[in-house]
Amino acid sequence: MGTLHTTDGAGSPQGGAGAVDVSVVRVGPDDWTTHRDLRLDMLRDAPEAFWASLEEVRVRTEEQWRQEIRGPRIHLQARRGPEVLGGIAVLPQGYTPEHPIADDEIILASLWVRPAVRGTGASRALLDAAARLSLHLGRPTVLLEVDDANGPARRLYERLGFRETGVRHPRQATGGAWVEYTIAAQDLLR
Repeated sequence: MGTLHTTDGAGSPQGGAGAVDVSVVRVGPDDWTTHRDLRLDMLRDAPEAFWASLEEVRVRTEEQWRQEIRGPRIHLQARRGPEVLGGIAVLPQGYTPEHPIADDEIILASLWVRPAVRGTGASRALLDAAARLSLHLGRPTVLLEVDDANGPARRLYERLGFRETGVRHPRQATGGAWVEYTIAAQDLLR
């Protein structure tokens, strides 16, 4: 559905060593196989970091994948040519109808990049594109939740300027909690 943002040397503001050329695209229903493959890989790599389980996702049909992409979540992928490096979901509504969010907020979910490209700027490119999309949607406040035991992700978000809101939700699957973070979308832009 088109490229949202392209960065050259996304690894750092200066395009340092290890940086990769990344384009971030909005995923459309015809991209269902790359979306499916990315979701399966992320759940194999870090099953404790996400709401969905590998078993639940593995049995989805093509139509279920296409429906997931149609919305209301907006899925973005970081790509280098045809290679999918990672993805993120932008939720302009709450996780479920029972959990609405304010009209000026979006939620980021399911940020993940392939282990081979971590540290090259793919995550940063995804977050930058998500912040631009948030502003385009007229929703200047960005929220996300991270498992309290996921130290690397929490450090990444804090380094980027995210702040804990003080909201925590119990996580039955692990006995821990989801920790909510926020940032102004404008502050997330490079």
